[in-house]
Amino acid sequence: MDGLEILTEASSPKAQQIIAAARECFLDTGYGETSMDLVARAAGVSKATLYAHFTNKQALFGAVIAEECNRTAAALFEPGPDSNDVRKTLTRLGKSFCDMVMEPIKLAGYRVVVAEAARFPELGEAFYRAGPARTIADLADYLERMTQQGRLDVPHAKLAASQFLGMIKADNYLRRLFAIKDGPGDPSPADAVDAAVEVFLRAYGTKH
Repeated sequence: MDGLEILTEASSPKAQQIIAAARECFLDTGYGETSMDLVARAAGVSKATLYAHFTNKQALFGAVIAEECNRTAAALFEPGPDSNDVRKTLTRLGKSFCDMVMEPIKLAGYRVVVAEAARFPELGEAFYRAGPARTIADLADYLERMTQQGRLDVPHAKLAASQFLGMIKADNYLRRLFAIKDGPGDPSPADAVDAAVEVFLRAYGTKH
């Protein structure tokens, strides 16, 4: 069972209690040093209860990541009244995405994954599938719909989605990831989003 499959079991109050405790353990201690015993103690549950909800640490970490993603994914990609206005929609999505990935809790989680993914490949896979892959897929679906309606001309929606999100993150994300303060002349996240939308529409826009 992987981190995404466990989502069906993570809706009970007890599961949410465990996930909240595990989130703190992973961020404070790191993935490698966090044991199921530690999580059980932090959550105030027995090991039997913990394993009844999450079969292993990989599944538990996947649930933690998926929980974080679920908090923002619905709002990020919910249809708005301007969904057919591609420029407005991409700008809205881009700014929401920026806010999401640059939250301190998201940056801390990403640092944990990068630090330990080489030793624990399942960690990186769970994070990627629950986070970046899902975001790319959701955006690609929107780009495909707009292409079918003649509002965009996107031959490879998944690639275009990756390009758009990559342009948005760019140097702003790296500076925050490495705790580097913005300097004179550094573009703001909002500037990066506006520029990414402009470049994207020049590449994939139509005359509609």
